[in-house]
Amino acid sequence: MWGWFIVIFAGIWLLQIMLTKVQLKNYQATIKKMSNRSSGYLGVGIQKQKLGIGVIAIAVTDDDGVIVECQLMRGVTVFSRFERFTEYDGLHMEQVKGRLDQEDGVQAFKMAFEKIEGQMEKKTNLAV
Repeated sequence: MWGWFIVIFAGIWLLQIMLTKVQLKNYQATIKKMSNRSSGYLGVGIQKQKLGIGVIAIAVTDDDGVIVECQLMRGVTVFSRFERFTEYDGLHMEQVKGRLDQEDGVQAFKMAFEKIEGQMEKKTNLAV
């Protein structure tokens, strides 16, 4: 009896490892696709939940801080995939940051924008 339990447990564990690899490849492909721009900045933000739905946000801006593209992944399983999020396209990061305080579940976007701002500051400091 215990032998079957161990075999089933090992099978489920291996399946989880394989599906996690598939999700990681999707993440890497999305990052690679979104970073293929001649200029601009890319930021990734994560909102983890102990219980509930986690969120990963990827935002790309041009050199002036205007959002060019956003992708969002929400879910609790390895079957979650990135989806295009067009609500912020064409808006400046500062405009969106003002809206984020009023919306729920946006820590991922806040983190992504902070990373983009850090990249902008480094580039500005290097030019001095």
